[in-house]
Amino acid sequence: MFRGREVRTVEEASEAGALLELAHDQNGCRFLQDQLDLRNTAHIDAIFEAVKVDVVSLSTDPFGNYLIQKLLQYGVSDQRTQLIVASVPELVGVALNVHGTRVVQKMVEMADTPNQMAVLAAALQERSMELIRDMNGNHVIQRCLASLSAPHATFIFERVASDLLAIATHRHGCCVVQRSLDHADPTHREAIIAEVVRHAAKLVSDPFGNYVVQYILELKQPALTHATVQALQGGFADLSLQKFSSNVIEKCLKCGDAAVVSIIAHELIHARTLSTLLHDPFANYVLQTLLTVGSDEEIGLFVEKVQPYLPHLRSTLYGKRIQAKLFRRCPKLR
Repeated sequence: MFRGREVRTVEEASEAGALLELAHDQNGCRFLQDQLDLRNTAHIDAIFEAVKVDVVSLSTDPFGNYLIQKLLQYGVSDQRTQLIVASVPELVGVALNVHGTRVVQKMVEMADTPNQMAVLAAALQERSMELIRDMNGNHVIQRCLASLSAPHATFIFERVASDLLAIATHRHGCCVVQRSLDHADPTHREAIIAEVVRHAAKLVSDPFGNYVVQYILELKQPALTHATVQALQGGFADLSLQKFSSNVIEKCLKCGDAAVVSIIAHELIHARTLSTLLHDPFANYVLQTLLTVGSDEEIGLFVEKVQPYLPHLRSTLYGKRIQAKLFRRCPKLR
């Protein structure tokens, strides 16, 4: 409906000057979206010309954002360029909006010229840190990583490398770090990894940062695993007693080679807190993993060290788990 009368076609709405008003109306917006889905070039052009002047407002509208997304998808490249350029002054604000984030993601996804990519990157770069840490904006950054060429995504790689600790220890930032590692060129990837390893001792105890270190370990590249273990060396016993870092130590044992396992095993077996580790709700899982991946020599030394504690293992739930694992690995202990 438009001003009391029904509009049945795009032509009627265009003649009545109603297209922009329809775009701001829930039912009218759905009508226009349905018309766009028909892929009629004349209709696409008419709707585009009518709404391009209000692209920012529509992008953050609960209904209008879907219309802009379809224009970006169905329009020709020059129309996409105009929508992007018209949004640039407010692009970050749109990206931070719960509805607008979808539009900016679509802009990035549909960008098909170096100029479009460059305009988007330049508009997002200055406030990239804010976007990375925002619940809506981080999805735009991740879309940039997935869709823009590596040169146009350079601003993200550089920001992640320069502010790694602040980003990796953030709820949304930790995901951006991982996606950056997926898409970065070798030079930027190495720079980010170097920062992860440098801050590993702090990251492993963080509720979000620990996942970034685990991601590095899951690459199963011996040099990276050794570098990470070296950064944590001397603290394996204490780290095993903490919720988040204990998961990282387990990952080190599972992804590391014999040399890595040996380094960790030596620290844990000779730890002054071994009796505590045996009954701890987190460390017991680390020890169970060690009992699975350790060499016969390491397990023999472990058995020798825990012998005085064997009678007491049954006293706690976690101790019982260690005991069961020991009996499976060393049946003679039964």
